[in-house]
Amino acid sequence: MIWLKVAGVSLVVAAIVGAEWRSLDPCRKKERAALVAVAAAGWLAAVLVLMFPNMPGPMELIDWICKPLAGKLS
Repeated sequence: MIWLKVAGVSLVVAAIVGAEWRSLDPCRKKERAALVAVAAAGWLAAVLVLMFPNMPGPMELIDWICKPLAGKLS
């Protein structure tokens, strides 16, 4: 069932990239590269959330990094 959701997310991302790709001028290679990079990052984030729904969020990462620093200040 999860693979069906991953396929759906992939189709949506492909449709968005396809629609935006056609609207970009062919000589704007950096914009096209940015489009692909942002779409790939979004696709990866969506697939990770689908595969690991209990994965900690970015705030837990920031807390994990900053917690030792906060203990030394007090």
